[in-house]
Amino acid sequence: MSDTIIKMTGGVIRQQKNTILKNVNIEIKSGEFIYLIGKVGSGKSSFLKTLYAELPLEYGNAEIVGFKLKKIRKSQIPLLRRKCGIVFQDFKLLIDRNVYDNLEFVLRATGWRNKKDIRERIENVLTKVGMQDKQNQMPHQLSGGEQQRIVLARALLNAPPLILADEPTGNIDPETSYQLVELLKEICDTGKTIIIATHQYDLIKKYPGRILCCENGELIEKTPANSCDCSNTPGAQATEELVTESQPPLSMATATEETVVPPVTEIIPDTPEKETSPEIPAETPVASPEPLCMEQQEDILSLIGKLDYPEISAFDYELEHLPEIEPEEKEKTEQKTEEANIPAEMEETQEEGQIDIFPVADEKENENDEEKQKKNIPPVMDLELID
Repeated sequence: MSDTIIKMTGGVIRQQKNTILKNVNIEIKSGEFIYLIGKVGSGKSSFLKTLYAELPLEYGNAEIVGFKLKKIRKSQIPLLRRKCGIVFQDFKLLIDRNVYDNLEFVLRATGWRNKKDIRERIENVLTKVGMQDKQNQMPHQLSGGEQQRIVLARALLNAPPLILADEPTGNIDPETSYQLVELLKEICDTGKTIIIATHQYDLIKKYPGRILCCENGELIEKTPANSCDCSNTPGAQATEELVTESQPPLSMATATEETVVPPVTEIIPDTPEKETSPEIPAETPVASPEPLCMEQQEDILSLIGKLDYPEISAFDYELEHLPEIEPEEKEKTEQKTEEANIPAEMEETQEEGQIDIFPVADEKENENDEEKQKKNIPPVMDLELID
């Protein structure tokens, strides 16, 4: 553990002309197990990308596994990445080939040619991550935890001294994440250097390691006793705030006075007795009512009518008992209604001494227009009658 594998002094990490981290001074030795923590957007992924030369180091000096990032050439970047096993959060497996072909593709891309050596190396790394029986499986046939183990096996193919894991537990369940970190811990015990960027802070308690925190644009080393705010377990602070808010502050009067609480006496409930409901003896049959005669029914209905409508007035009573109208009187009333409905164009029967104002209704329809105009002339008014 005396060999230094990462050393950076005065480093400034930028992305698209935006400064993410500044004044980075860090030294990591071989065989260390390191957690990289911080809030979202604090620069964890940018720091890891700088280590494997995806982001250029514009200011400062850094040396990674023997390569100087300030002076590295493009042709040297693949050699650098062979010594850095990278574990991505989104797996980045080739979906058109099975597990074995995915691993074989990496080995052939890095210069392996012997088929026997390739097979032995693939079986070795798959056995190390517990996936030796998944060689012929396609990526979509594996669970999230199984795919993450295959990604870890791919990172171990070239036996790199440094493994960079960017949120390896982000897409798997907590139990599987414990198994993955335990596997990384075992790999670290063989002399490899492990750097894990994570938000799952309970892993730090279960598998302790060195803590680097991205905070306020700087990379600061923390100890568990002096951890940053982002390393607190999520939800703990929120629950404390809820508890304090749910307990209202006591007033001065209630604080000084002693609250007397009456003693609680346990009441033992008596065994409930069965309720005895009065039962009709079976020997006395219920007598069915006898049917009423017609006269009794009419009397009862008349009484019910008086009880239901006690507000009937004398006027309503007289209307119900009016004598029936005779047929002759009915004819007279019908004639009166017909006379009242005679139109104004019809002739009215006038008494003596009155004047006919309207024309006669029984004139012939075939008269000439001139005769009609003569008849429509208003008659001469009798002055004596007007006076």
